[in-house]
Amino acid sequence: MIFFPFSAIVGQDKAKLALICNAIDPTIGGVLLSGDKGTGKSTMVRAFSQVLPEIEVVEGCYFNCNPYNIAEMCD
Repeated sequence: MIFFPFSAIVGQDKAKLALICNAIDPTIGGVLLSGDKGTGKSTMVRAFSQVLPEIEVVEGCYFNCNPYNIAEMCD
């Protein structure tokens, strides 16, 4: 599926910065985007997901456990 490019999003500078900062430092804990319908929240997040590298995940894990550390995996 092809998404709108993140670099083509005009405005929304604070939201874009928040997503970038969260990607750089995941200990921030996430970003909550709120706004009126049609302001581009979903478009921005989908576009940003295409910029990020793919990561290995534990299949079926809702908590994003580290696939390389079995001792810390959830049940």
